[in-house]
Amino acid sequence: MRYRPFIGVTLVALLGCPVAGAAEKPLPYGSFEIAPFVGYQLGGNFKDLDSGQHYNLNDHAAFALALDAPADYSTQYELFYSRQNTELTSGGAAPIDVRVEYLHLGGSIPLDENPRARPYLAGGLGVTRFTPDSDQGHDHTAFSLSLALGLRAPLTRHLQVRAEARGLLSFMNTDTAIFCGSGQVGAACRITASGSGQFQMAFLAGLAYQF
Repeated sequence: MRYRPFIGVTLVALLGCPVAGAAEKPLPYGSFEIAPFVGYQLGGNFKDLDSGQHYNLNDHAAFALALDAPADYSTQYELFYSRQNTELTSGGAAPIDVRVEYLHLGGSIPLDENPRARPYLAGGLGVTRFTPDSDQGHDHTAFSLSLALGLRAPLTRHLQVRAEARGLLSFMNTDTAIFCGSGQVGAACRITASGSGQFQMAFLAGLAYQF
């Protein structure tokens, strides 16, 4: 929750920050770029194999990094990575610490040429990895995709503010067993995917350096 004020301030900055002057004309959209983000990630649910009990991923802070390279004058290739440390919880059951990571390769394209706050569309394909604590099972990797709608605003020739909302969908076979581990009674798979897909939503804000 403590990250929400930061995101709100960033959005205000996007709409109110001055555009770089003529002598500091921002670099073209399709430049090389590195952009670290901080934000908040929501969603995701699973089911216990034995009891049918449902588990939810707690909403929690997330961190991300986007690396962009020019595809042409206006579009970019993008490598996107994000990480969320959270918990699976369900009623009175003991929580399970889980790390959720996404690694996607895709691109971005501007939707408008407004120099003050330029909207863009981004997306990618890749993988999701769910990693529980070592004593609570093994990790699970699934194919996933993402789609983002964002805003950019220049601060200087090389520096921009970026804010985006990104949907993240992981494809998992119904009843795919995950978080499998071995103990005194042998192998066990406590939890499965509750459907064919796991959806999360991330709200991210950060600074992008172009060169």
